[in-house]
Amino acid sequence: MAMKKLSKSRYRKSRTYERATTMPLRTEKLRVQEVVAENTEQTIVRGTISVPEAKPEVDRVLSTYAVGRLKKVNIIPNKVVVEGVLKLEVMYEAFKKDQSVHTFHEELDFTDFVDVPGARPGMEVEVDIVVEDVSLTRDPKCADDWDVAAVIMVTVRVTEEVEVDALVECPEGFECESEVMTLEHVVGSRTKQVLIDQEFELPRDKPDIEKVHKCMCDVEITNAKIIRNKVIIDGEVDMECVYTALKDDQTVHTLSQTFKFNTFIEIPGAEQDMDVYVDVMVETCDADVSDTDACNISVTIVLKVRARVVEDREVNVITEVIGAETVKTATLDVESLVGEACKQVVVRDAQEPPAEKPDIDKVKEVIIRDITIKDKNVINDKVLVRGTVEFQVLYVALKKDQAVHMIHRKVSFKTFIDVPGARPDDSVEIVVNVEWTNAKMDSCDLVLEAVLEVCARVTETVRRQVVTEVILPEPTPEPTPTPTVEPEVCVPGTTFNYTIARGDTLARLAQRFGTTVQAILAVNPQITDPDSLNVGDVIRIPCVAKG
Repeated sequence: MAMKKLSKSRYRKSRTYERATTMPLRTEKLRVQEVVAENTEQTIVRGTISVPEAKPEVDRVLSTYAVGRLKKVNIIPNKVVVEGVLKLEVMYEAFKKDQSVHTFHEELDFTDFVDVPGARPGMEVEVDIVVEDVSLTRDPKCADDWDVAAVIMVTVRVTEEVEVDALVECPEGFECESEVMTLEHVVGSRTKQVLIDQEFELPRDKPDIEKVHKCMCDVEITNAKIIRNKVIIDGEVDMECVYTALKDDQTVHTLSQTFKFNTFIEIPGAEQDMDVYVDVMVETCDADVSDTDACNISVTIVLKVRARVVEDREVNVITEVIGAETVKTATLDVESLVGEACKQVVVRDAQEPPAEKPDIDKVKEVIIRDITIKDKNVINDKVLVRGTVEFQVLYVALKKDQAVHMIHRKVSFKTFIDVPGARPDDSVEIVVNVEWTNAKMDSCDLVLEAVLEVCARVTETVRRQVVTEVILPEPTPEPTPTPTVEPEVCVPGTTFNYTIARGDTLARLAQRFGTTVQAILAVNPQITDPDSLNVGDVIRIPCVAKG
C-alpha cells in the first residue's frame, strides 16, 4: 500500500473582504480514537512451580517457554492496573535410566501498575505483554520445586473516542492554512458479553474429579468479518483446569478442552470494505462436575467482546484562519497511517521426534496451533519481527495397534518488512496469516514447514489543531436616509439642505416645495445630470414665499 504522509497546502487569498458571508461554513464530523498516553514498564515475576506428582523427577531442564496472558485491567486516575498470568511450559530430561523427555505446565499470577498520565476510568486501554527472559533455579530444599524469575515488558496504551466538527471550508475574504490528514475515522464501536455454557465428557484416561481447584482460559479471535451494519466474530477458548482426583492418593491432575464460539455485534454504518478491530477478554472461567452426570464437566465462560469499525479517511481540514478575531479550535492526538506492507516467511525445522513418542508411520494432519509474536521493533523504513510457531502433528504410530499420537513443536522465526517512512517512535501492529503447512519424515528427522504471511501496519501519533468554528463580524448595515422636511421658518431667498431618498426626482421636489427645477439647478451647480440623482446625496432647496 502506498505511504500516506501529512502535507500542507495554503488557500489562495479571495477577493477583498467587504461583508461577512451569510452562508454557513462547511464542516466534516471526525470521530477518532484519540491517544491519551502510552507507557512501557519492565517488571520481574517471581514464584515457585512444582513438577506434578504424575511426572518423573527432573534431571536437566532442556527448554522453558513462557507467555504472558492478560486476565484483568483497571484504569484509575493516571495509572493502569494490569493483572495477568505467566504461563510456563518446561521441557526436561527425566531422572531415569532412559532419560526420556517430558514436559509440564505451570502458571504464575502477577499484578503490575503502569503510570499513564491523563488516564481516567471509562477510557479504553490496550495492553501488550512480552516475556523477555525466564530462568528456573532448583530449590535446594526440594528437588521438585523450581524458583522462577521472568522479565516481562508491559506496554499500556490508553485511548478515548472523541468527536469533532472540523472546518473544511475557508471563510470568504480570509486566507487560511489547511492540512491533509490521513486518519482512522471510527464508524462505530460496541461491546457485547458472550456466554459459553456447555458440558463435556471427562476423558477416559483421566481419573474422576473430586474437586476442581482452578481453571485458566485463553481466548483467541479466529475470524472477524463485516457485513452491512454488523461484525461477525468467530473464536476459540482453550480451557485448562487443575483438579484433585477422586482416588485414595488424591493426586493432582489437569484436563483441557477447546470451545468454539461465534457471535455478532451490530454497528450501524459498517460496510464490507472497512476495517475492524476486535478485543476480547475472559471475565469468568469456571468448571465443575455436572449436577446430572458425574462423568461430565460443566463449564461456564463469560467473554467480553468489543468490536470497533474504522475506515481510512483523508480530510483537508482548516488549521488556521488568518486575520479572524474569534476562532474556536480543537486539538487532536490521533493515529495517522505511515504505511503497511506484508511479507512471506518460510518456516522450516528438522529434528528427531521426542524420544518418548513412538516412531511415525504416517502423518495424518499438521496444523499451526499458535503463533506468538515475541518481539517487534520499528527502525528507519523497516519493521523487525521475531516470533514462534507451534506445530501440532497428528500421526499414526509404527506399531501393531497403529494408534494415533500427537507431537507439539515450537519453531522460531524472524523477518523484516519494508515500510517506507517508518521511524523508531512509531507504533506497529503485526498480523500473521498461515498460507501453507506440511510435515514429512526425512530419514530420522521430522521435517515441519510452513509459509506465513506477516503483515505490519505502522502508525504515528500526531498532534494537530483544527478549526471548528469561526465567528464572523456582523455585516455593517447601510445608513438609512433621514427624511428631510422643510424648516418651519424658511426665509425667502435662502436655502435648506435635503437628502435624496429613493424615488426622488427634481420635478417632484420642485412641486413638493413650491419651486421650479431651474431654481433647484441654479443653487446646485454640482448636478450635471438632472435625471440621475443618487440616494443619500445632499442638495440645496431654495426657500420661496408662502401663499
